[in-house]
Amino acid sequence: MTPKVIRTSIVEDDPTIRETLRALFTFEGGFELFTVHSTAEDALLRLHDRCPDVVIMDINLPGASGIDLVRQLSRRCCATQFLMYTVHDDDHRVFEALKAGANGYILKGSTPDEILEAVRELHLGGSPMSAPVARRVVAHLRPQQGGGVADAGLTEREQQILALLAQGLLYKEIGDRLGITVGTIKQHIHRMYEKLHVQNRTEAVNRFFGR
Repeated sequence: MTPKVIRTSIVEDDPTIRETLRALFTFEGGFELFTVHSTAEDALLRLHDRCPDVVIMDINLPGASGIDLVRQLSRRCCATQFLMYTVHDDDHRVFEALKAGANGYILKGSTPDEILEAVRELHLGGSPMSAPVARRVVAHLRPQQGGGVADAGLTEREQQILALLAQGLLYKEIGDRLGITVGTIKQHIHRMYEKLHVQNRTEAVNRFFGR
């Protein structure tokens, strides 16, 4: 019996990456390039009455994001598997994508063979993730010991700041991303340290990730 080809759609706004993926799934055996889109809106329009087996998508798209697209398209295409393909591995985007309905999450920089294998694994019912992403998921799910973040009473804003600190961002960079001042960030951090009973960034981050 001939193996079923995997019908694959691509949603990517970067033309170079989009064409690279197009070529990869056009010429690789066992795949059918179903559709290619540069925006979430175009994907929603063209996939409204037909669904691929797998959708590979970026997160940062012009207009609606890839996470928004997963959330909406997964309601129409119940059997479709969604693979995020992005440069972002921060906690917020990873978990928002997974909560929206993404089944896998790999980082740009993955080799062509890794991309193909991820799609195959996804189609077989797996949940492929790049190693840094998998480590974040495992750390997030690991039970906190000795009174971790789960029972420390951190606010949502404090957890956002702590997640950005874990990525190595400076106070100004965090402020620019969250739209708050450096002084406000320092106030949040001071309260976090008190709640977590730690003295510095490293201790706070280790406590946050359960390391």
